[in-house]
Amino acid sequence: MEHKQSFFQRIGKDKRYIVFNLFFAYFTLGVALIMLGSVLPVLKADYALNYQVGGMLLSVQSIGYAVAGLGAGFLPLYLGLKKSFILLTSGTCIGMGMLLASGNPVWLLTAMGLIGISKGAVTNYNNQIMTELAEGDAGPLNLMHAFFAIGACIAPFIVLLCGKVDASGWRLAVFLSAAAVGVGLLAMFRMNMRGSTAKQEQNTEKTGVSYGFFKEKIFWITMLICFFYQGIEGTMMGWLTSFFVDSHVMTDSFAQVVTSALWIALLVGRVSCSRLAACFKPSQMILAMAIGQFVFLTVLVTSHSFAGMMIATIGLGLSMSGMYGTSVSNAGDLFARYPVCMGFFVLMTSTGAVVAPAVVGAVANASGMRMGISCLLFAAAALVLMALGNVRMGYLRRRRAKKAHKQHA
Repeated sequence: MEHKQSFFQRIGKDKRYIVFNLFFAYFTLGVALIMLGSVLPVLKADYALNYQVGGMLLSVQSIGYAVAGLGAGFLPLYLGLKKSFILLTSGTCIGMGMLLASGNPVWLLTAMGLIGISKGAVTNYNNQIMTELAEGDAGPLNLMHAFFAIGACIAPFIVLLCGKVDASGWRLAVFLSAAAVGVGLLAMFRMNMRGSTAKQEQNTEKTGVSYGFFKEKIFWITMLICFFYQGIEGTMMGWLTSFFVDSHVMTDSFAQVVTSALWIALLVGRVSCSRLAACFKPSQMILAMAIGQFVFLTVLVTSHSFAGMMIATIGLGLSMSGMYGTSVSNAGDLFARYPVCMGFFVLMTSTGAVVAPAVVGAVANASGMRMGISCLLFAAAALVLMALGNVRMGYLRRRRAKKAHKQHA
């Protein structure tokens, strides 16, 4: 019986180095983005910002994410994949540094925009490169996303530890995050991406800049699933600590620990999803996770006890865990066939993360954070409907294929 090689054995030394850089890029991004949510309450206090401005900061980050998603698809055609990756990823390092310099709202919005650009670039390039290397296997994709969750788990504890240094400990935490991203940028210069660049150029020469993916139903259903999911995830990343603090069910410091529980659950879920991907279809996993998000969001916004909020947080983390990686896998070879498809996918899905945090912030300003978070139930219900549509579409596709096979037999 022939021994099947593992993913890391199969890809070779140069590509393993690239994969480790992708893991570290997602790890540092997880630290930076969740740290922003963790320091948002004290940053608001230090710079005298209200909920509406806080919501705008999160939305501008998502706008930067959307713009980068589109630009990242075209930029490698002119600069090459490696230079584009390094250039756009530097936004997190620069933006985090800017947060320390001034509390001017325009300055802060610019900083968050740069961080969003970096987030879009890392999401685009990481998923594009890993999809190519994994050859459609959802396992390596979910493992890569697990590194984001590891960084996210650590971020609140970094904020807590730095907060013990002095009252402005959040500044030290932000500086350490920027430094970690800088280390990752230096490591990227040694990446040998000639193979990936050559394949991308070959696809581009073969198809031109093709927009045929817009005609494929799988693109639209997968895009809508990620649209509603990203609205939920973007809001949770930015507002969850504020929600816990304003609930008065726990202390400010303990709210940071409970926020980490979400990301510990995400980490466990993403590692589990990398195993479950071998047993279940992506459409089945997406439906289960969508239902879980609706159920646990309902528990979160209706519960006023510590136990209820803790159960809801862990359940929500498990339910969100593999949604993005599994959704990318759900699209099959779509991103490999159309080089600019991932850019448009990131642009269109990220509008959910632009709109939702701003809506939650505006509603919270008028009616409180609990009412603001309750708005996400509409997104969660829509997500379940899209997941059901995806299952039905897969069933019809398999039935047509089976019918065609019988006709040719």
